[in-house]
Amino acid sequence: MKEINLLPDYLRPEERVLALASAQGEGFGVLACTNQRLIFLFVGLLRRQFLVINWNEAKAIRYDQSTRTFAVYTAKPTKRAVPAMAVRVASLEDARVVAHAAQTASAAPRLDIV
Repeated sequence: MKEINLLPDYLRPEERVLALASAQGEGFGVLACTNQRLIFLFVGLLRRQFLVINWNEAKAIRYDQSTRTFAVYTAKPTKRAVPAMAVRVASLEDARVVAHAAQTASAAPRLDIV
């Protein structure tokens, strides 16, 4: 929960949070969808991870139910494409809520949700 309390420090003044989900990157943190970008924040004792994808860079979001991986691509997702951001989101419903908010925030038809 400390990441949620720290999240305002990472937001731009005009940025609004549209959806939040618990996620795991290098540690357990928060995945936040804002009106401008997608953010993953983890703050540990020895490590910190801050991943950001602006909506003008994002091309697609994929959620793999078997691995529970929520991946954001800045290029067309293919078998060889490497996601710009990949975190684990345990709850399918949380992944759907964040993906829906992302699609709404990114000017819809441009962002593919798979």
